[in-house]
Amino acid sequence: MLNTTHINALRDPGLLSLRLGLAVIFLYHGIPKATQWSMAMDKFASMGFPGFLGPIVGIAEVIGGILLIIGLFNFLANGMLAVIITVAIIGVQIPAATSAGVLLPAGLERDLMILVGHLTLMGVGPGKWAIQKT
Repeated sequence: MLNTTHINALRDPGLLSLRLGLAVIFLYHGIPKATQWSMAMDKFASMGFPGFLGPIVGIAEVIGGILLIIGLFNFLANGMLAVIITVAIIGVQIPAATSAGVLLPAGLERDLMILVGHLTLMGVGPGKWAIQKT
């Protein structure tokens, strides 16, 4: 059985791994949108969003991912990325699930877990291995 000493010892490595995992996801998806503007604009337009938002979202994802890695502006970075993933859930995943007649497709499950990760970091903080601790 784990006691509080063991649990506390796992807190900061756990928060760091959560930050890094979320950062990798957003950098992976954000860099192409931030660097290939026409592709990003076409992609967003095909999903029913204004095309000009594609590069803006990509740049926000890259900035947010970098902030997560270094642990700076935790609440702001996670809040911004939480808004982006919430829009993806509402504007992309739920309509795709509805049109496919599926209750909980893999993409929706993934995006919900990403949202939960951001909300957790907003509530708990980035941990001690961050530039800005609070």
